[in-house]
Amino acid sequence: MLWAGAALCFIAYGLQPDKTDKSSLYLGIVIIIVVLITGIMSFYQSSKTAAIMAGFKNFIPPKSMVWREGVKREIAAKELVPGDIIEISIGENIPADVVIIKSVDMKVNNASLTGESEDLLRVAGDFKPNIFESPNVGFFGTACVHGSGTGVVFKTGDNTVIGQIATLAQSAEAGETLISQEISRFVKIIAVIAISMGVIFFIINSLYGADAINNVIFCIGILVANIPEGLQITVTVCMALTAKRMAARKVLVKNLQSVETLGCTSCICSDKTGTLTQNKMTVSHLFYGGRYVDAGVNYENHLKNPSLKLGYDMQNKDFKELVKLMALGSKASFGYNASDDEIIAWCKKNGGLPKPHKGQT
Repeated sequence: MLWAGAALCFIAYGLQPDKTDKSSLYLGIVIIIVVLITGIMSFYQSSKTAAIMAGFKNFIPPKSMVWREGVKREIAAKELVPGDIIEISIGENIPADVVIIKSVDMKVNNASLTGESEDLLRVAGDFKPNIFESPNVGFFGTACVHGSGTGVVFKTGDNTVIGQIATLAQSAEAGETLISQEISRFVKIIAVIAISMGVIFFIINSLYGADAINNVIFCIGILVANIPEGLQITVTVCMALTAKRMAARKVLVKNLQSVETLGCTSCICSDKTGTLTQNKMTVSHLFYGGRYVDAGVNYENHLKNPSLKLGYDMQNKDFKELVKLMALGSKASFGYNASDDEIIAWCKKNGGLPKPHKGQT
């Protein structure tokens, strides 16, 4: 409606004989600026959500170890096809739906698929009719949290279980929000009133013998005058401010119009793990030196906000021994491989390669 109003303003300016009166031209420009500003604000809010949603691509591991023609090689996970034999190690996400043919104390976490945080043991050859309960199946996007295994790919991409869920979610029809329905109804009423008034006054002026050009300009003026130019930017700004306040309270607003709908909500239906919680195991207390210590504030959060006080002393001898035990007793490993350029840059910054410890080469 605003775009139509801007176009009518330019048409009126083009038709009027007196080009010194540029009020119609300025009004059209203002309307376009209003539309662009509100569009940019909505895009900015949606882009933040899109950036977060793009993080779900981390479910897909970039590389995968696969056996082809009797040779083990590393390929891009997106190049996997049904029938490929892949190796899955601890800490990796499974790149496709696979049937486990060999496992070494392999456990997976299906929280991304089922919401359950409990680790499940994968056993080759042990199967059940229900694929979701079968111990010899690993699903795309789930994580191998213990041991290792070998599996045969039987589904990839959108054909996987989580891919089918994603397809269903994308194809689901989203109804209009309450505020969208109200604005649409309001705009239709205003449009009918504006067009009716324009036509009525055009007919009246024609009957009284008014100049045709002036009559058309007058009719366009009535139409533009009935357009609520400030409605869109007012609604958008109000919603953006509300979304900002909600973001400060750790609430992600995917759609600005959902802010208004939330005020009419009386019941929210949700699952538990992964939605109401983060599905992350965290340390709440430590025991060392013969006493319990509060570990509710971790060091990373302390660095971001120094006002959060640590409940433990990082320089304490017993604490250091505990950290060493945790590091040595963990099977986790770093998957980061520095490029040659990164190694050269590090050496230049730190004055060469680090000196080897005694007994190392």
